[in-house]
Amino acid sequence: MVDREVFDRRLARLEELLSDLRGLAVVPRQEFLRNRGLQAQAERWLHLAAECALDLANHLIADRGWRTPTTYREAFQILKEQGVLSEKLATAMEGWAGLRNVLVHLYLGVDHERIWQTLVNDLGVLEQFAAALSRAASAG
Repeated sequence: MVDREVFDRRLARLEELLSDLRGLAVVPRQEFLRNRGLQAQAERWLHLAAECALDLANHLIADRGWRTPTTYREAFQILKEQGVLSEKLATAMEGWAGLRNVLVHLYLGVDHERIWQTLVNDLGVLEQFAAALSRAASAG
């Protein structure tokens, strides 16, 4: 059974980060692209949101005894295989794993236009993911 305290703390943190990120998503594009402080906030909060999603995925996978992922992207494929995520949502979450890798390893070349686009267009994916994982943990 999923350790609900551990799981719920990560889920609550993801929801908190989503709220913070929504606050950045309303900043006009040009202002965001000029403001290094906002860019740094977005980078860090997006990184933490991706880490929360990965923690939640790996926690559920380990709890259920499913095969161990060898990459971050594979964690979302396993959740798809097990019926937790749709194909579309799993693919979108693989993109979040890629974003996490960019923010952690390729930080010198972060495209802030792409970060702004993520804020404006892609936060709903994390909401869908959180809802799917919450349902799966409750069913388990």
